[in-house]
Amino acid sequence: MTNNVSIFRRFLQEKDVYMEEGTNEDGTSFFRVEQRLKNGGSVVLALGFDESEEIIDIYVFDIADVVDAYKRESTLKLINEINRDLRYSKFTLDDSGRVSSSYCMMFEDNFNPNVLMRQLVLALNCVEEVYPKFMKIVWS
Repeated sequence: MTNNVSIFRRFLQEKDVYMEEGTNEDGTSFFRVEQRLKNGGSVVLALGFDESEEIIDIYVFDIADVVDAYKRESTLKLINEINRDLRYSKFTLDDSGRVSSSYCMMFEDNFNPNVLMRQLVLALNCVEEVYPKFMKIVWS
């Protein structure tokens, strides 16, 4: 097992960046933080390290809540368009109507916390770009 969680923790401390650290029920580690969007909403950014600490999932949660069942089809159509057009993030709609995005990275012996942080920012930028489209559906 590698030390990628420790390396990332140290990186955050050196850069004076706050992210809450936690452990999942299966013993894997995660980091998360709430982030305000330019358009007024807020999302949760999260990094999930697998058991080997070599595969890291980047998540953006709480992008939108589509509680109206009649808007589900429009939301799924938008998600399909976004997933077709964007390279890095995959957007999903869960059964409760919550929209989130995810992206997976793999580091074997080459973990670089700067690269991971840039990918996290890229995921946030993708959400910033599409957030108004989701809000248009939610508020219609």
